[in-house]
Amino acid sequence: MKKSFAMVYTISFILFISFVMTFVIKISSYSPRIMKDLTLYTQGKILLHDAKELSKYFLHQAYLEGKECLNEYNFEYNNIKIRIDYAYPLGECKGYKLIANDANAKSIIAVNISVLLNDNKAVNEEVFLQKSFFVYPKLDWM
Repeated sequence: MKKSFAMVYTISFILFISFVMTFVIKISSYSPRIMKDLTLYTQGKILLHDAKELSKYFLHQAYLEGKECLNEYNFEYNNIKIRIDYAYPLGECKGYKLIANDANAKSIIAVNISVLLNDNKAVNEEVFLQKSFFVYPKLDWM
């Protein structure tokens, strides 16, 4: 009877070790994918932060060109698509002219930034990041 318990324990131990080894091999082959995703995500977060500053710059450039407002701005950097959408909660932008619904229509601008990385690959390989914030411009330049 003791020999049968020893044999059952030995077989169970061998099955457990083989399961652990299979699991470790499967996980170790996943690390290049994880590193690639982490690299793309970090790159996207950096571009998202930079695009936040660029959105303010584009508004200022539009003002210098005689435009009162912007609806959107699209550009591409190293095959990374960046889109900046502007919304005016107290007004409406039509043809680069601000149609004010309120006296303080120029005092707040909602900005939404979208960054799309690796879009020419499979669906699971795309990285899409988005950020929204408000800009409160100084009224002396508007």
